[in-house]
Amino acid sequence: MSYSNYEKAMELAPQCKFYTTAGGRTEEEIKKAEEMLGVKFSAQLTDFYRKYGYLSFYGTEIFGIDPSDDSGVLEGNSVAYALNDRFEYGLPNEWIPIFNCGDGEMVYLDYSNLNADNEPRVILALYNGLEYQIADTLAEDFGDFILELVKEVLG
Repeated sequence: MSYSNYEKAMELAPQCKFYTTAGGRTEEEIKKAEEMLGVKFSAQLTDFYRKYGYLSFYGTEIFGIDPSDDSGVLEGNSVAYALNDRFEYGLPNEWIPIFNCGDGEMVYLDYSNLNADNEPRVILALYNGLEYQIADTLAEDFGDFILELVKEVLG
């Protein structure tokens, strides 16, 4: 529930098997992604994109951003995923995809629901054929979500 949990998660993540990052994104890339999505990224997410760009470990993939990628590949790119799903399925503009659980379940940062630190809650949602529905609230913020994933892997 704080920036310190985000920092702790990112300190522990390299201990996870198959840890990989993409390297950071530039301020210009982050701003372009924010403009494309119409969302001002929170402090934790901005730091994540600036320092790491993307995160993968032991079967877990936290999406990065690539606002210049027009390949049509969605996986791993929050910008492409959000824009596609907004157009195809009416994904709420305030939801930014960060993790694909498979079987139609996705994890989103919900910018329509911010905590006291202006960090979006993390939700699990699925598309029911008509609209996206929240199935569960997974964490109060991005750092709490990643910390929980890392702790699960490290045991």
